[in-house]
Amino acid sequence: METCVKTYRMLTLGGYPKEWRPTKCRHCQAQGKFHHHGHFTRKLYTLDEILEIVIFRFKCISCGRTFGLFPPFLIPHRGAALDVQEQVVREMDKCQSLQTVAENLDLPTESYSEKGLWRWKKDWDRLRASLDPSFWTRVLTHFPHLRIPQGAEKPGTGWGWTFLIWEQIRHQLTSQVGVAVPGVG
Repeated sequence: METCVKTYRMLTLGGYPKEWRPTKCRHCQAQGKFHHHGHFTRKLYTLDEILEIVIFRFKCISCGRTFGLFPPFLIPHRGAALDVQEQVVREMDKCQSLQTVAENLDLPTESYSEKGLWRWKKDWDRLRASLDPSFWTRVLTHFPHLRIPQGAEKPGTGWGWTFLIWEQIRHQLTSQVGVAVPGVG
């Protein structure tokens, strides 16, 4: 994850890249022009450090509303990067209690509350449940050589399957695209 965050910071030093500009309003869904409408900074807590990133704002010509464009590693109103949240979900999937996960989470910031971690897990569960079955068909179509374990190797939970597939896809994406994908060593 850290590579993505640092790359984002480097690419946005001179302002928002033109090729990243929005093409559709998140409020009225209008396609069209948007005015750059300033920016603000956010602290981002990763597994290793606290970084400051810039979030750029745009104003829709059609409806007049503004919105910030958040990078893919950050969820609005959440200070922790996705890799931190993923670690929490992985630990909870191992049947660890919220209290144990909260106590063992080694971050360069104050510890998160159990309620906060519970919210993350709930959000991630909701997202996973919203995946349409055709999503998995597309994954298997695009990555036909995935290793599907059988017998005792089979994951016992939905998250176990999701993370197993994700690890394989990450490695294949890295070799196909030639770009470092977060979490790939």
